[in-house]
Amino acid sequence: MLQIMHIRLFKLSLSATGSINLSHFALSNGQFFLYISVIRKGNWLIPYHISLVHLQGLSTLSVARMMLRQKSLFRDKVFVAIPEEPRDAKSILSWVMDHTSDGAEIIIIHIVTAPNFESQQQIVDSYLNQCSRKKVRAEKRVFLFNKIDEGLIHLIKIYGVTELVMGAAADRHYRRKMKAPESQTAMSVMQQAQSHCNIWFICKGKLVFFREANCCLLTKSKSARPSCGVGNPKMDLQSFLQPNLEAKRLEYMYIKEMKLRKETEEELSQQMEETESLKQATLMLQNELDWYRYQWKENASALQEANQQKCLLEHQISESDSIASYLGESMRVSDPLVQSLKLAYSKVKRERDDAVKKARDMHMEKELTAPCAYGVMNSEFSLLELEQATQVFSRSLNIGRGGFGSVYKGFLRGTTVAIKILDTESLHAQSQFQQEVVILSRVRHPHLVTLIGACPEASALVYEFLPNGSLEDRLNCVDNTLPLTWQVRIRIIREVCSALIFLHKHKPHPVVHGDLKPGNILLDANLLSKVSDFGISRLLLESSVTGSDAHFTSQPMGTPAYMDPEFFGTGELTPQSDTYSFGVTILRLLTGMAPLRLIRVVQGALNDDDLHSVLDHSAGEWPLVQAEQLARIGLQCSELSRQKRPDLQRDVWRVIGPIIKEDHVPLSQSFRSMFSESSRTVAMPSYFLCPISQVLMRDPQVAADGFTYEADALRRWLDSGHDTSPMTNKTLSNSDTIPNHSMRSAIQEYLRQNKMQELFALG
Repeated sequence: MLQIMHIRLFKLSLSATGSINLSHFALSNGQFFLYISVIRKGNWLIPYHISLVHLQGLSTLSVARMMLRQKSLFRDKVFVAIPEEPRDAKSILSWVMDHTSDGAEIIIIHIVTAPNFESQQQIVDSYLNQCSRKKVRAEKRVFLFNKIDEGLIHLIKIYGVTELVMGAAADRHYRRKMKAPESQTAMSVMQQAQSHCNIWFICKGKLVFFREANCCLLTKSKSARPSCGVGNPKMDLQSFLQPNLEAKRLEYMYIKEMKLRKETEEELSQQMEETESLKQATLMLQNELDWYRYQWKENASALQEANQQKCLLEHQISESDSIASYLGESMRVSDPLVQSLKLAYSKVKRERDDAVKKARDMHMEKELTAPCAYGVMNSEFSLLELEQATQVFSRSLNIGRGGFGSVYKGFLRGTTVAIKILDTESLHAQSQFQQEVVILSRVRHPHLVTLIGACPEASALVYEFLPNGSLEDRLNCVDNTLPLTWQVRIRIIREVCSALIFLHKHKPHPVVHGDLKPGNILLDANLLSKVSDFGISRLLLESSVTGSDAHFTSQPMGTPAYMDPEFFGTGELTPQSDTYSFGVTILRLLTGMAPLRLIRVVQGALNDDDLHSVLDHSAGEWPLVQAEQLARIGLQCSELSRQKRPDLQRDVWRVIGPIIKEDHVPLSQSFRSMFSESSRTVAMPSYFLCPISQVLMRDPQVAADGFTYEADALRRWLDSGHDTSPMTNKTLSNSDTIPNHSMRSAIQEYLRQNKMQELFALG
C-alpha cells in the first residue's frame, strides 16, 4: 500500500502564460516512491509528470531534496532560528530566502542567554535588512532563555510552529559526509521538539537533515539509485490513491488529536498549579502591602517633621546669605589691598632667597678656595717630574682609565705612586681636579686613599700606590688573581662603612662621595680597602628647600647600576645617595654577580629561604647567619626610596659592630683602634706610629717601599747597613724619601682634638 509522505503546493510564475498553480504529490509504501506533478488550472487538475523511484538503497533525504529542486518550498510562514555567529546566520537565512515563495513570511528567531538585548537587537536588524534587500517579508523576535535548545522547544510548543529552519552545526565544522546534526542544540531540538513541526537542519548553505512532522525522519543514505520515470499523464490518479490517502489522513488526524488532547491536559494541570501559586503570591503581596501602608504612615510623620526642619534651615540659610553678601562686599573692597600686599611679599621673599643663595655661594667659594684646614698643603709636583716618573706617560705603566682620565704607575722621588692625569679636553676635568684636592686635603682616614700631591700644570693628582688594584678587579679575578675570601670581604664591608660614616659626619660640612662602587675601592698589599676617586664628591651645605644637607645639580653623574635613583631623577645628592651605592656593593661582595638586577635576585633568594644558592662560593664556606644579616642590610640600603634607607652609623653599624668582635673575622690593628669602645678619648690610629720605633711620628717620610716611617728611625735603619724594607723585607730600589704632608696634617689634627678633650675634661 502506498503511504502519503509529503505534499507541497508551489506557485510558479511564468512570464508568457501568466500565473498557474503547480502541485507536487509524494507517496510511498516503503518500497517505491511516487512523485507526481499536477497543474491546477481553474477547477481542473492536469498531471504533467509522474516519477516512480525504487526506494531500496535510496535515502529519504534524497527524496526530500528532489522536492527542493523547486524554489517555492515555503509559501506561508517559516520560522528561522539564527545562531550567534553572523556568518552562519546569514548562510541559513540565504538558504531560506532561496526556497521561499513570493508571498511567504520569514519569522527570524534569536535566543540569547544573557540580558544584552540592545546589542542583539542591532545584530538581528541587520538580518531584517538582508531580507528587505531581497524583497522578502520578515519580522524579528528576540527571546531570553537559560539554554537555547530549551527556548526553541518552548517556542515551537507555544507558537505552534510547523516549519522551522535552524543550523545543524557551525559552518566551519561542515563535512561533505555529514549525515545528521552535530551541535548539542540541534540534536536536542530534533529529539524533543513537538511532532507537528517540520525541522530543516542547514550547514554551510546545504540541507544536512530533515525531520518531518509526526516524527517521520529523513536521513542521508550512503548510496542511491537513480529514479526512472513511468506512467501516463492521462492515467486516473483518483481511483488509485483516494482510499489509502483518506485512511492515512484519518489516522494522522486521530493521532494528532490525541496528542493535542494530552498536551492540553498537561497545560491545564500546569495552569492550575500556576493558579494556586498565584493565590499564594497574592496573599503574600497583600501582607506586604499592609506593611508598606504602615511604613508609609510612619514616613509621612517623619516627612512632616523634615518639612518643618527644612523651613527652619531655609530661614537660617537666608540669614547666612545676607551675612555672606556683606562679607563679600567687604572682601571686594579689601581685595586691592590684599593683592598689593601679596606682590610686596613676593618681592621681599624673592630678594631674601636671592640674598640667601648669594651668601651660600660665597660661603662655599670661601670654603673651596681657603687653605687646607690642617695648615699643611700637599706637595706640588712639576710636569717634568711626572713625565720622568712615568717614562713620559708610557703605555706600559698605564694601570687604568676612567671617565675623566688615565692612571699611571710611577716612581716619584724614589717612591712608587699612582698618578691620575685628567683629560684636559673634558668639560668637567678642571672642576674634578679642584674637587679632589679640596676634599682629600680636608679629610684623613685609614680607609680613604691618601693624596700625596698635585700638578696643576697637567691637572694631575699623585696618590699613594695600592698594589692590589681595585675591588672590581679582584671580584672578577683579573690576571688570574685568587678570589677574595669571605673573611676579607666582610672586613672590606666594615672598612668602607667606617669610611662613609667618617665622610658623612665630617665637620663643618659633610662629604658625599657620589660614585661609590667596587671600581673605586682600592686594596693595598695587605688587602686593606681604601675609597678613592673623589672627582664628583661634594661638601654639603644645608639646603634651604629641604632643610637638610644636600647638593643640587642639573647633570647627575655616576655609574648607573650604583647610582641612587632619586639622585638620578631629582639631581639632589645627599648622604643617602652613598647609602644606596654601599648597599649594591655589599650584595656584590656577597654574590660576586653583576650589579644589574642583583637586588631582585637577592630579594628572591631571601624570600625563598635560599640565600646559599646565590652566595659566591669561591670565597669559601660563608657563615649563613652573618651572610643573611649582611644581605638584608644590603637590601635595606638599596631601597628605591631614601626615606626607607637606614642610617649608616645608627642602624647599619649596629649590625656590623657585633660581627667585628667575631674571632674568625681578621681586623687590622688600625681598624680596632679607631672603634675601641674602652677609650673615652679619640683612639689613635696605629698608622700614626712608626713601624720601626712604634712611637708617634713627628716627621713622617714615605720610603721607596711605599710605607711611611719616622725620618730619624728610617735614617738609623739605613745607616746601620740595611738595604731592605722594614715592612716587606724586600730590597729597596733607593734610599730617597718624600715628606708625607697628609700624614703630618692628620697627626697634628689628632693631637689638637685630644688637647681640646683634655681641656674640656679639666674644665
